[in-house]
Amino acid sequence: MSQTAARLLGLLSLLMVPRTWSGNELADRLEVSPRTVRNDIGRLRDIGYSIDGTRGTEGGYRLSSNGVGIPPLMFDADEAVAVAVGLHSGLSCIIGGMEETSALALAKLETILPAAVRARVQSLAHFTVPVAGNQPMPIVDPNLIVTLIDHCRRHERLRFTYLDTGESLLPESASSPPAHEAHLEVEAYRLVNRQHRWHLLAFDPKSEAWQVFSAERIVPKTPSGRSFTPRPLPADDIGDFVERHATEPRWRHSAQVVVDAPAPTVMKRLASAEGTVEALEDDRCLVTVGGQSLATMALTLARLDTDFTVVDSPELRDTLDRISRLLGRAAEDHAVPDLATARSKNAPRRAAK
Repeated sequence: MSQTAARLLGLLSLLMVPRTWSGNELADRLEVSPRTVRNDIGRLRDIGYSIDGTRGTEGGYRLSSNGVGIPPLMFDADEAVAVAVGLHSGLSCIIGGMEETSALALAKLETILPAAVRARVQSLAHFTVPVAGNQPMPIVDPNLIVTLIDHCRRHERLRFTYLDTGESLLPESASSPPAHEAHLEVEAYRLVNRQHRWHLLAFDPKSEAWQVFSAERIVPKTPSGRSFTPRPLPADDIGDFVERHATEPRWRHSAQVVVDAPAPTVMKRLASAEGTVEALEDDRCLVTVGGQSLATMALTLARLDTDFTVVDSPELRDTLDRISRLLGRAAEDHAVPDLATARSKNAPRRAAK
């Protein structure tokens, strides 16, 4: 980024604050002359920003809030809403600390949008509801994300402590034995988001192997290690590589199931987060199904609407048997209860509480 472009972005960021800035204040903040500020204000106006300016001791500059269109270097209406959706999602983000940053960025975005687009963006908060997953996700410090990315960008070795979670800390191919915490120095290459968890792809010079580390367990040390010459990545599809080499289990429970249906048919009925499919024969396939509960897995298999055989999980078989008996009782021909009578009998009881 050129020095002029960086200065214009800095000036624009100050003007986003809803107040009037004197030329001297802006010059002091940007460490330039008042004349440079006047020239930069002109440049911003030329590219579409509406900036009000008044003379006198009480005068100054402020970004106009009336009739502001989206400048050429910003977004069109659809892009602005798309960015707002991302920022709004950040309000309940798994990167801890991003909530306030996302809220500030969203507020700045709204100030420069036309009224109609602004209404669409503001409706996001009112008409969208975040739903928590069925498994708590680890919160990652945004400063840690920045630190890891900086090491990838600068090609500097990352020195860090890898924290204990009650299980073996290191990938199987790591050179050190399991411990309560490990002290490592690796070449950082990529940060990958897998199943709402952040993972660092790195090369461990000590074990001479590629490793995948969970970001929430990394505590960086200072100073950084020495610079390194980047080596070729271990695979063309880094996401797939991390999926296969991450040390944490993808699901709390998993099982292998032989399904009596062609693999392409099963793939259409099974979400990627629910399992994987491997063709066995023309009319059968092997499904590795997983979930946070055995009941969820059972219902996933029932949704396939075809015969299947559980290969390796007695617990899943027991769950399937329990659910099948429960559903069987529900399907029996029972007398239909009189809901109106039941409600009327229960009403005084509720009122008496």
